[in-house]
Parts: sequence; C-alpha cells; structure tokens
Amino acid sequence: MHPVSEDRSVFKIFTILYAVALTTIALLSVFSQIKIQQALNHQMNDSHVINFAARLRTYSQTLSKLALLLESGRDIEDNRKEFINTLKQWQKSHEGLQEGSNFLNLPANDQDELRQMFEIIRTPHQEIWNAASQMITVLYRDTAFNPAHIRPYVQTILAYEKSYLIGMELIVFDYDRFSKERIRNLKEIEYIVLGLVLFTLLLEVAVIFYPLSTRIRKIIRGLVTAQEKARQLTEQVQLANQEKLLRQETEQMIRSYSIINGVEKERKRIATEIHDGIGQMLTSLRMKLEQVEDRSPQPDPEITLLNNMMRSIITETRRICADLLPSVLEDFGLKAAIEELIKNARLTAPGITFLLEETLGGAPLPREVEIGIYRILQEALNNAMKHSGADTIEIEIDGSPGWLQLRVRDNGCGFHFDSHQLFSKELAKKVNGIRNMKERAELLGGSLQIISAPGAGTIVQLELTYQQ
Repeated sequence: MHPVSEDRSVFKIFTILYAVALTTIALLSVFSQIKIQQALNHQMNDSHVINFAARLRTYSQTLSKLALLLESGRDIEDNRKEFINTLKQWQKSHEGLQEGSNFLNLPANDQDELRQMFEIIRTPHQEIWNAASQMITVLYRDTAFNPAHIRPYVQTILAYEKSYLIGMELIVFDYDRFSKERIRNLKEIEYIVLGLVLFTLLLEVAVIFYPLSTRIRKIIRGLVTAQEKARQLTEQVQLANQEKLLRQETEQMIRSYSIINGVEKERKRIATEIHDGIGQMLTSLRMKLEQVEDRSPQPDPEITLLNNMMRSIITETRRICADLLPSVLEDFGLKAAIEELIKNARLTAPGITFLLEETLGGAPLPREVEIGIYRILQEALNNAMKHSGADTIEIEIDGSPGWLQLRVRDNGCGFHFDSHQLFSKELAKKVNGIRNMKERAELLGGSLQIISAPGAGTIVQLELTYQQ
C-alpha cells in the first residue's frame, strides 16, 4: 500500500475512534446534567413541601391558641376572624400535601409511607376540623357570647392537637429522609458517570492518543529529516544564486560604466566637432560680417542685426558645447562643476534665486559618479527653470565616503507624478528627461525619487552608494 494512502486510512480510523469517545463523553455529560436537574427540581419541591408541613404544625398550634382566647372571651370579633382564616389555610395546606395543589405549587404525594402517615393522623385532623367548624357555627349563632357553649369543642381541639403535632413531625422527618435518599442516589449516579468518563478517557489515551502520538513522532522525525535535507539543498541553491547575483551585479556595473563612458565619449566627440567645425565656421562668418560692416560708408541696420544674431548663435553654441563637455568637471572636479553650472543657471534665468548648500568632502569621487551626478543635477535644473515657474530653487548636496545625497527643491507649480508614466508611449516625449535621470541613477547603483503635487512644488532626490 502507498504510504500516503496508509496514513490516510490510519488517521481516518483514529478520527472515528476519537469521535466515538467524544460522543460517549458528551452523552454521559448530558445524562449527568439531566439527573442533576431532576435532583434539583426534587430538592426544590422537597424544601417547599417540608416548609408547608412545618406550617401545618404552626397552624394547628395557632388554632389551639385562638380557641383558648375565644374561650376566655377576649377580643371575640378579631380572634374569631383570625380563627376562621387560620382554619381555612390549615385545611388547604393539609389537603395540598396529600393531593397536590397548583395554587400552592405542591406536588401530589406519591410515597406509600407518607400515605400511611397521613392515614394515622386522619382521625386527629378530622376531629380538630369538626370541632373548629362547630365552634365557628356557635360563634355566629349566639347573639350573646357564652364560653360554656364552645368549651367542649376547645377541649376536643386541645385533646387531639398533640397527636396531630406528633404525626406531622414524623411526616416532616419522612420528607427530609426521602430528600436525603434522593441526594444519595444522585451521588451514586454521579460516581458511576464519573467512573465511566474516566474509563472512556483511559480508553481514549490507550487506543487513540498513545498510538497517534507514536505515529506523529515518527512522521515528525521524517519531516525533520526532510526539512534538514531541504535546508541543505536551499543553502546550496542560495549560495549558487548569490554567486550568480554577484556575477550579474559585477557585469551590470561594468556594463553601466561602459554605457556611461560611451555616452560621455560621444558627447565629447560631438562637442569637439561643433567647436572645431561649426564653431570655427561661425566665428569666421562673424568676422566677415564685421569686415562688411566696417567697409560700409554708412551703418546698415540689417548688417548690425545679422551681426547681433551671429553673436547670439556663437554664444548658444558655446553653451551647448559646455553642456555636452563640461571641461571644468574634468579639470577641477564635481564641486567646481556644480558651482559653474549654478552660475550659468543664474545668468540664463536671472529671475530665479538659486540656493546652494553642499557638504562634499575633499576626496575626489569616481569619474563615472561625478559625471552621473552632474548630468542628473543639470537635467533637474533645466526642468525646474523651463517648466516649474518657480522663483526659488534650492540645491542640497551631502556626501561622505561611499555615500552621497542630492536634493533639488523648487517652489513652483508642481505636477501630478506617477512612476508608471515613465513607461507610457503616449507620454514618452514629456517624461524623457525624468526617465533619463532615473536610468542614470540606477546605472550608478542609486535610487531617484520625485515628490511633487499640483501647487506644492517639486523635489528631486538622489541617493547613491559607491565604492571608492
């Protein structure tokens, strides 16, 4: 049999046995609760019945006392009313104990011994009842009260009171004995149920838990062994992946530096060709225009306009060459190049205030890092000057060995920026500069964040770690 199928069969059997054990315990608990509730109900009924049995003794004593008071002639009217009420309550309680009464919440008597006890006191009860009834008849019949008329009935009540009290006391003792016997039976049942529950639990431990724990230990040992093998395999895979990632990172770094160097070499070539070719031609053309202007007997406005335009073209060409090949960066380093870039920005946008705060150390940075930071700052300043409408641009550069942070903040109009826009074909032209900054930062192993919102300005932040 397949190990998996065997395990399923075994666990299915254990599940059935466990369900049977739980069902047995649940049934025993329910049975125990039923017996307890029945015992509590009997106990409440017994307490109620004992209370009423004790009242009967009190009622009979009260009847005797009131009969003597009536015989003595004191407070005839009040004692007569109280005597009648006590007699009615005594009779209802006596009948309720024997036959049951919904009004008094008394159950019917179902004990043969109690029936025999009530039969013993039936004669005293009947004599007291008859004598009391005759007394009431006499009290209401005679217009003038005469104690001699009720004295025989009073004597009858007193004569049978003792035997009635003794009989009721025995009945109370019987009720109490039956109540204790029910409690004793309940205890025996509870002990039996407890023994069955314990026996079921022992069977559960012996038949279910112990075999199951043994099998689980075996499975856990197998899982631990498999986990150890998997861990070793994972470590081997991770080590191989780390070597692969390290190799890829090295290749990516070499590729990135190669791309940056290639781009910069191409910029240098273009700037050299513009300077040596177009620049020289423009300079020669300007000199010819000046010679033509000097030979003219009178100043010609068109020649003057052409000469001014030529100066502007030469100036713009020099600026483009400087942007393509910042010679100050190669000659004096990043700090001087940034100061020169901001100086040119102030000349280009005189209406904008540029604030520079830098804490660069004196140690030179790798050439690729300096070029990358310079290009990102250059693009960020151009974007802010052209599109933000800001009147203040803050540049913060903070550096330490192996780490650098650049932040460009403006107070312009801002815009809604979503990084997914960088890959949108529809917005390719609009976000081309931002995408170039982000790609250059990633090629250097850094990260570029753009934080902006309409009306809240824009922050361009570069964080970069590098090797010295």
